[in-house]
Amino acid sequence: MQQMTRFTQYIRLTVLVLLTWGMASSCEKMKDLEFIRVAGVSIDELGMSTSIVRMTLAYYNPNNFNLQLKDANFDLFFDDTQVGHSVQDTLIRIPAKDTFYFPVKLEVSMANVLKNAWSAFANKEVTIKATGNCKVGKGGLYFPFPIKCETKQPLKFF
Repeated sequence: MQQMTRFTQYIRLTVLVLLTWGMASSCEKMKDLEFIRVAGVSIDELGMSTSIVRMTLAYYNPNNFNLQLKDANFDLFFDDTQVGHSVQDTLIRIPAKDTFYFPVKLEVSMANVLKNAWSAFANKEVTIKATGNCKVGKGGLYFPFPIKCETKQPLKFF
């Protein structure tokens, strides 16, 4: 009888070790999402002090699993001058090993855009940068994730 109890304890311990090992090996570290490009820009409202701009940002998910993105909050800069702010509360589904598109609605300060106008004309190129935070996760478990993307955009006026 005592041998049976020991055998049962051994089986339970083996199952516990195998389950722990299986769970630990299935939780691989999440790789950062990769910014690809600005896929589209449109102006919703053009105002003297504030304008509403919609952008579509293309990102790539290098992970082997689907993710979700929510609660994005970031600032937009043109050549190191803050020109806009965005708060997104939409849940975006991110496919595994694929490109996804992140729609953004920005409130843009026209005064700050105009500050950069002369520099943009002179350089014929502007550095667009977005910095902020969002939450990325899966299965209802979300972690803070930094938003950092930067691209140089040529300006073609003529």
